[in-house]
Amino acid sequence: MKRIKRIALFTLFLDTLGLTIIIPVLPNLVMYYHTSYFMISLGVTLYSLFALVSTPILGALSDKFGRKPILSVSVFSSLLSFIILRISWNVWIYLIARIVNGLAGGNVSSIQSILSDVSVDQKERTNNFWLFWAIFGIGFIVGPAIGALLLSFGTKMPFIISSILCAINLLLIIFGLPETNKFLNTLKKIKINIISIFKDMFVSKEKKYYLVFLIVNLAIFIYQMSFTLYLNQRFGLSGTTSGYILALFGLIMAINQWFLLKSFWLKRYSNQMLTSISLIWMVLCYGWAFFFNQLRAIIVLVALSGLFQWIFRPVFQNLILWTNKDIWLINGNMSAILNLANIFWPLFGGYLIDMGISPFGAVAALLIIAYIYAKKYLHQCVA
Repeated sequence: MKRIKRIALFTLFLDTLGLTIIIPVLPNLVMYYHTSYFMISLGVTLYSLFALVSTPILGALSDKFGRKPILSVSVFSSLLSFIILRISWNVWIYLIARIVNGLAGGNVSSIQSILSDVSVDQKERTNNFWLFWAIFGIGFIVGPAIGALLLSFGTKMPFIISSILCAINLLLIIFGLPETNKFLNTLKKIKINIISIFKDMFVSKEKKYYLVFLIVNLAIFIYQMSFTLYLNQRFGLSGTTSGYILALFGLIMAINQWFLLKSFWLKRYSNQMLTSISLIWMVLCYGWAFFFNQLRAIIVLVALSGLFQWIFRPVFQNLILWTNKDIWLINGNMSAILNLANIFWPLFGGYLIDMGISPFGAVAALLIIAYIYAKKYLHQCVA
């Protein structure tokens, strides 16, 4: 079991690395394709839109045929996408590449399912989720830093390295990862109705949790998917410089996940209090960032907001799962919510930047709405 968990987490690291390497490239793509910030943000939206459709289908297929083959297909999709990005010469081919990646974008949910499969009890499952988010955070340290370095060799070099990482990832899955789903049903008929999935999601007893999670991630994605573009438009920072800044953010998040979360935060505060603290501090940080015009002040505030962002996600996920046995259903729903949140708001962030407006005001406003709603309807989640 330990070997399977190590391979799954290493696969997650390689996958996160392949995705985060290209984040510093986004401002350069605006110039490379002679296009707008909006069009580059549209690539993020298209990926999430197609991933939203494909994720529940891949989840159902993994129940029937196994986690390993579905994860292999998903990683191969990413590999093909990066190859297309490498040879692309206009923004439309860039958008096609993002669609290809989204068509089988079930990497994260597949890895979460594997970690759930190998968990012997709830305590181990919780620890596995902490590890999942910690590895994810490490990818956000190493990826942007490598991407920033690679930009000195050309705009397309990060895509080349990302494709190599995907190839390594695929080989590791094929030859090193055993099947973890012990309840395969190859005779099961696959019936997927995307509309009914979301209808069931928002009429379930967890619907209020899902709504808060959706609003918070709508806010977070406005910042995450437009931050490098914002630094380029407002302060003229290159993708290389933005990559180093994001690497610093990732380092702060990883320190928080690996050392402070268990030894400080969880010892001193309950999950309910941490949910409140993280939401309030994110509102304050993004709100102040909206009114500041100094680059250093904005960097400090966004770094602090990232610290509490990475507290909120695992703590809130744990609160939903704490008294619920439908682990796979809830994990799938939360992955779908992440993709749903990422469909529209990158476009909104790109539009604001094209208009010369800081996106942090919209981020703070959404977080305020999430806190008020959680305070009113989720008393067991917000202290």
